[in-house]
Amino acid sequence: MSDTSDADTSTEGFQIGGEHGENVYETIFCEIEDAVFLIDVEQTDDDYTFTFRRNNASHQEQTGISEDEIRGRTPAELLGEKQGAEVSARYRRCVEQEETIEYEETLDLPGGTKHWQTKLTPIIGDGDIRGIVGVARDVTERKEQRRELQRLKERLELAVEGANLGVWDWDMTTDEVEFNEQWAELLGHSLEEIEPRLEEWETRVHPDDLDAVEDALERHIAGEAEYYDTEHRMQTADGDYRWIRDVGKVVERDADGEPARAVGIHLDIDDRKTSERQLKEERDMFTQGPAVVFKWREAEGWPVEYVSENVEDVLGYTAEQFRSGAIAYGDIIHDQDRERVFEEVAEHSDGETDQFSHDPYRIVTPDGAVRWVLDYTKNVRKSGEITHRLGYLVDITERQQNEIYLKEAQEVADIGWWRKAIPSDRIYWSDRVYEMWGADGEGGYLDHERFREYIHPGDVDRVERAWQDALEGEAYDIEHRIVTGDGTVKWMREVAEFTRDASGEPIEAVGIVQDITERRRDEQALQAAQQNLRKVIDLVPDLIFAKNREGEYLLANEATAEAYGLTPADVEGKREVEILPGANDSDEFREDDIDVIESGEPKEIPEETLTTADGEVRVFQTTKIPYQVPGSGGDAMLGYARDITDLKAYEQTLEEQRDTLELLNKVMRHDIRNKLTVMVSYTELLQESLADETDREYARRVLNAGQEVVEIAEMAEDVTDVLLRADVDWSPVELRPALERQIEQIRSDHERATVAVEGTIPDVAVLADDMLEVVFRNILTNAIFHNDKDVPEVTVSGHLNEGTVRIRIADNGPGIADDHKEQIFAEGEQGLDSTGTGLGLYLVKTLVDQYGGTVRVEDNEPEGSVFVVVLPTVE
Repeated sequence: MSDTSDADTSTEGFQIGGEHGENVYETIFCEIEDAVFLIDVEQTDDDYTFTFRRNNASHQEQTGISEDEIRGRTPAELLGEKQGAEVSARYRRCVEQEETIEYEETLDLPGGTKHWQTKLTPIIGDGDIRGIVGVARDVTERKEQRRELQRLKERLELAVEGANLGVWDWDMTTDEVEFNEQWAELLGHSLEEIEPRLEEWETRVHPDDLDAVEDALERHIAGEAEYYDTEHRMQTADGDYRWIRDVGKVVERDADGEPARAVGIHLDIDDRKTSERQLKEERDMFTQGPAVVFKWREAEGWPVEYVSENVEDVLGYTAEQFRSGAIAYGDIIHDQDRERVFEEVAEHSDGETDQFSHDPYRIVTPDGAVRWVLDYTKNVRKSGEITHRLGYLVDITERQQNEIYLKEAQEVADIGWWRKAIPSDRIYWSDRVYEMWGADGEGGYLDHERFREYIHPGDVDRVERAWQDALEGEAYDIEHRIVTGDGTVKWMREVAEFTRDASGEPIEAVGIVQDITERRRDEQALQAAQQNLRKVIDLVPDLIFAKNREGEYLLANEATAEAYGLTPADVEGKREVEILPGANDSDEFREDDIDVIESGEPKEIPEETLTTADGEVRVFQTTKIPYQVPGSGGDAMLGYARDITDLKAYEQTLEEQRDTLELLNKVMRHDIRNKLTVMVSYTELLQESLADETDREYARRVLNAGQEVVEIAEMAEDVTDVLLRADVDWSPVELRPALERQIEQIRSDHERATVAVEGTIPDVAVLADDMLEVVFRNILTNAIFHNDKDVPEVTVSGHLNEGTVRIRIADNGPGIADDHKEQIFAEGEQGLDSTGTGLGLYLVKTLVDQYGGTVRVEDNEPEGSVFVVVLPTVE
């Protein structure tokens, strides 16, 4: 290693090469914004010593550690024992792996706590690790952003809960809807009582409101309205109706542009609606033009005792006609409305109602004309009984249609209005503007300075400029903030039309004011969501990209850009022929892109290759779907590509191993097993021909070994068959015959052992194949082979239990320790003092798993083990 004394500030061991290379290196080292540090590595036996050599200006600024302070010091000396040990462990990992490593770390430094994304690269010279180059990027701000996003999410959830907003999330492809607890509670239900289906909403909307609600929804889905925004009634748990403001938006569409998902909120406006209705009734009674006053007795037909003299001007009848009894009030009500009006009166004839109003109804005049009226009625009682009705009628015929249109407009947008006389600078605000702006007093006049007081300080200049431009002929249409009387900040949209005199000078302006606070919040939330989505897309390790018909990249995530050796900003806005290293790749990709755009159909590309910026050929599995560019509606293609290079290499390796295994199995089945059979046969003949007992004993040992080898070969064949088979179609196999055949075979092969059947083996079928007998043969053989008794004893029993059969094979052997009961089923695992391959029980476990069953080992009483096999039964 080079000398690391204070006098040495060279970069020996880190050189690019030549004097020019050194200058380039030094420039990069000094000027790069990332924190860069150099570490000398000294190895003694298996231990390493890491010593800091240099750090660049960025590192010094971020850490508060100068180059003189860092030079020649170890991590422990510089950072303390705990942090020093942590970073030394990472340096050691880099050196031992001899490759670049990357990680995130948090360090407490003299310059403050830093969150770094650190990359370590080993420097290798003459086959030895000579040093490490460290590059650290400050991600403290990113960490803080993540924490801030979490805090914002929690605040949003608290806001929804605190504001008692009902939230719904509608999957428009399945009509499944996710409601929150507040949505259900607004209607007097618990969330458990609400099914997550669209019908839960549709069936509760008031029948009179349903058409308008559906029309608003259809207009939004069709793109005619930015939001779905209605005020309507919904039925509560006790059967009453409650006014709800329902605001939503389609947030997701499928590849064909059809709506796939919408989200929205429910806001309880019942109190506001009730107040509005009562206020409207009282105001209309006295301010909506000349009222005709009636007083009629509570009798059939409603005979009139008093009517105001203006009745002839309004309805065409004289007051005398009513007072004389020639005409009763009930006679002049339109035939199609009379029954309804009578029913409404009956409904409000209880002991609690003093005053009520009717929905508009029609009156027939003497000449047969039809007039629409509003009727406000007061019940007059004597001794608690209604004796008379006092009514106020207002003719609304000419305004009926306008009233309907106005009502619809008010339900869609909360609007107030103003009028300004420009020469006198007097501004008249409607009551609704006063309410929206939280201004003191009631509707009336104010001047421009009073108006300015409510404009947000940050928007005053902009509003003033817009007003001056409008005076000179420009359109007045502006969105700005206000500060209400209670200090709340709201967003307003103002639109105005100007009246000008003969010389073109403006003399009056009339405008409307709309509260767009919720819309602006939604826009900000949408913008934040888009930014978050971009961050998520960039974190996806697979390639995500979008291209238009001309081949220009509209979107490229980090992974896509990295494949080209660029940043997303460098890729987006360019055509792929400008950035793709391989022209052939570009032509092939272009053909697929155009095919998807023109056909309008998705395309799956199982394998395609891409030559990356560093010349490496990678294999990708790609999906491309048609896509329309938001805003312009232009045709484009959205792609998703997963790098399967390593997977393809692994598949090739597996295929080669499979071929080798199949060849080995064929050799094992034919050549080796045949030779072993011949050897065992000749050994048996040899044993019988030998007279000397010692020679016969040697021959017996050879014979036993040969038989064991034959068993091992058979076991290897069984294991190979199981491992090589794929997509096996299981079929019902009779359990009892399969098990009984193996019991008889074991009795025949091991005459000194006792194999008993306890009870009757269940006569059932299980879903398996001909390898089922291998399961029982291996367990039975294992119970005898590993038994340390002179006479091995094995007991087999079976039991049925609700769709499964349980087979127990118990022995009187040495038993199995608890810490070994799971291990014995592992591949190659052998029992205590076992000379076998360890494949038998591994094969048992593999087969039973494939049959959908389980196998375990329990302790037998008073000694030995019990193997329990549980298999599902079939008809």
